[in-house]
Amino acid sequence: MPESRDHAVVIGGSLAGLLAARVLTGHFTRVTIVERDRFPETPDQRPGVPQGHHLHVLWTRGLELLEELFPGFEEEMRAAGAPNLHVPRDVLWLTAAGWRQRFEVTRMLTFGRGLLDWILRGRLAKEVELMTGHEVTGLIPRGGGVGGVVVRERGETGADEPLHADFVVDASGRGARTPGWLAELGYPAPPETLVDPLLGYASRQYAVPEGFDADWTALYLQADPPATRRTGGLFPMEGGRWMCSLSGAGRDYGPTDEAAFLDFAKGLRSPVLYEAIRDAEPLTPIMGFRHTANRRRHYDRLRAWPERFVVMGDAVCTFDPIYGQGMSVAALQAVALDQWLRGRAGTREFQRRAARVGSGAWLIATGEDLRYAETEGPPIRLRTKVINRYVSSVVAAADVDRRVCAQLLDVLALRSRPESLFLPPVLLRVMTAGRSTASREAALVGGADPGPPPRAMSSGR
Repeated sequence: MPESRDHAVVIGGSLAGLLAARVLTGHFTRVTIVERDRFPETPDQRPGVPQGHHLHVLWTRGLELLEELFPGFEEEMRAAGAPNLHVPRDVLWLTAAGWRQRFEVTRMLTFGRGLLDWILRGRLAKEVELMTGHEVTGLIPRGGGVGGVVVRERGETGADEPLHADFVVDASGRGARTPGWLAELGYPAPPETLVDPLLGYASRQYAVPEGFDADWTALYLQADPPATRRTGGLFPMEGGRWMCSLSGAGRDYGPTDEAAFLDFAKGLRSPVLYEAIRDAEPLTPIMGFRHTANRRRHYDRLRAWPERFVVMGDAVCTFDPIYGQGMSVAALQAVALDQWLRGRAGTREFQRRAARVGSGAWLIATGEDLRYAETEGPPIRLRTKVINRYVSSVVAAADVDRRVCAQLLDVLALRSRPESLFLPPVLLRVMTAGRSTASREAALVGGADPGPPPRAMSSGR
C-alpha cells in the first residue's frame, strides 16, 4: 500500500482513467490525470477514443456502479438526451435462435461516447488536475516500486520531465506500453491470451425520419455463427439520432463505402434494418473500426510486482466491443480499487482482483467469438464446445421464456456470473423451453415464418 496519500497520478483519460480518478479523490489529497489528447469542451468525439464513433451502451450493472460513483449520473445523462431502453421490450431482437419475444426484464442507456466522457469530466473538473496534451514515456523507480512517471508534451522530443507521485494507475487503454515500462524496471513481460474473431465495424449516425412509426425503439440483428458472420444494430442516441453499426467477423468487415454499407445492411438475416435506414438522412460519414481482438495481459500471474503501481481497464484486458461490456468492467475495477485502497494488501492483490472482476465478461466474449471458424486464438477445448452448445439452448429458451431471458441478460449485464445459467431452476426451464421450441419449429415446416414478435406479448412465463 502507498505509505503516503498525498499525490496520485492516472495515466490516460479513458473511461477507466476517469473512474479511477474519481475513486482516488477519496484517498489522496491530489489526483492528476495525464492524457495525450486535449479534451474537447463539448460532448464531441476525440482522437484518442477511436471506438467512440460507434455504438455505446451501459447495461444495468454498469449503470448501477456509475450511479454509486457519481450520484445523479443517470439523471444527468437522460437530461442530456440519452435514451433509456427497456430490454427486450423496446428492442426488435433477432438472436441466433430466432426472434426474441418482447418481455421487459432489464434496461440500458444508449448514447454517444463523447457525451458520457464529457459528463464525467465535468463532474471531476473541480476534484482532479488535468495534464492534457502530455504523454507518459516511462515510470520513475523508487524503493522497489514506482515513484511517479516521466512525461513530456506530446510531439516534443528531449523534453522529458519527472512527475512524482505516491501512487500511479495505468489506464492508458488498448495501446498501453506497460510491458515495456515494466521491463525497464527489471520485471518480466506478462503472459498474454489473444482471441481474435477478425471482426470489423462500420458505423454511421442517421436522423430519425420525421413521422417514423414502429413498435420498436431499437433493432439488434445478430449473426448466427458459423452459418452467418454479420450483425447489425440500430439504436437511438441523444439528439433524436440513430446510431447504425454493422459488423462482420472472419474478415467480413462492415464496409465504409456508401453503396457497400447499404448492401451489407440488406444482406443481414432480416431486411428490417435496411428498410429503416434506406431513406433516412445520414448525419455523419461512415467510420470503420477493426481493433476488436480480445486480449488479456495476465499481470495477476507475475510473481513480482512493483509497489505503488497498478494497471486497470483496457490496459489489462480488452474485449470484443460488440458485447458492450468493457465500460461495466471498468466500473467494476474502479470499485475494486476503492475497496483495495481501504485495506492493507499489496499491489499484486489488486491485479488479482482486477482479473477476477473481468473474468465473466472474458468468458462471454471469447466463448461467443470462438464460434467463428476463422477466429485466431488457442485451440478450442472440448469443454468450450460443450458450454457453447448449452448456451445456444439457453439463448433459444430466452427467446420464449421470460425467466430464462432475465437470467441470461443478468449475465450479459454482469449482474450474475455465467455459472448461474447452469443452476437447476434455469436448466429445467431451458429443457422445457427446448421442447416447446422444437414443437414450434415442427409446426412451421412447409409454412411461413411468422416474423418478428410485436412489443406486447401475452405468452411470457
